[in-house]
Amino acid sequence: MKENRTNATIAIICLIAAVLMTAALSYSIGKWNFGNSGYRIIIRFPNATGINPNSAVKLAGANAGVVREVRLVPRAEETVDEKTNEVNCVEVVAEINSQVEIGDDVEATIKQDGIGIAAKYVLLTPGPDRNSAPLKEGSIVQGQMPVDLSDLVQPAGMALKQAEAMLTQLQPAISKMGPMIDRLDKLSEKMDTALPPLIDNGNKFLVDGDSVIANFNTPEGRERLNEMLDSLRVSTDNLKVVSSNAKALTATLAEKPWRVFWGGSTVPAPTESEVLKTNRVIPLKPSVEVNAGTAGSSTSTSSSAAEQAKKKTIVQP
Repeated sequence: MKENRTNATIAIICLIAAVLMTAALSYSIGKWNFGNSGYRIIIRFPNATGINPNSAVKLAGANAGVVREVRLVPRAEETVDEKTNEVNCVEVVAEINSQVEIGDDVEATIKQDGIGIAAKYVLLTPGPDRNSAPLKEGSIVQGQMPVDLSDLVQPAGMALKQAEAMLTQLQPAISKMGPMIDRLDKLSEKMDTALPPLIDNGNKFLVDGDSVIANFNTPEGRERLNEMLDSLRVSTDNLKVVSSNAKALTATLAEKPWRVFWGGSTVPAPTESEVLKTNRVIPLKPSVEVNAGTAGSSTSTSSSAAEQAKKKTIVQP
């Protein structure tokens, strides 16, 4: 008899503990509500997939309330989101803890921590205006369309299939590129061997060039450079005169070579002043008749004249 009483007492105690634990668990997840512990707001969503009664409501990531009801809006009472022009088909009634104050510029969306079976919740993000009016009982908040991972996975799968098809098509071309890649590897090896000496020589050339410029950047260097330029100018002038005379002589020989010995017309060369004054090609003048009896004297005269012209033209730097 005593043993039966003990067993009955233990059974009653276990039953009471189970009831208390059930009550505590129900209260913690929001299934029971002892009195009005907060204020309710209405969040309108175009799509509230994953949100059910007792889903959590978080403010900036912290628990701020619980979803009490998810209801469909009659078609005649549907509203349109001004930002996205999407029709609000669902209203989520959320109960916010009384000690939590939220401004009316808050943004609401649906989030999920992780991927898979993690429960979704309503996330409230405070707006930038700290002086906005606080939400109160019955306030309406516009919710944003949640991002569904399945909508992203399907395009990603299609993109992978297209990438596989493209790789299949490119496989023959890739196989043909093998010899080219081997050649590029050999070229890279040669460049690794040849480039360092070339770079060293280039650096040495730059250093030498800097030293030459530094030498000419002194008064003595500039004077030497001017002397070299003057000498080059005189040599160029002499070359112009000699070239003009050679051109006239070549033209005379081209007409009738024996006129050099037997006399006759000759092509006169332009004067020294004409040659030095112009930078263009001077056309040759018509032939001039020379008497046969005076060929020798004219030849000697022209030789002396050429020598005098040469003396006048060649100027020592």
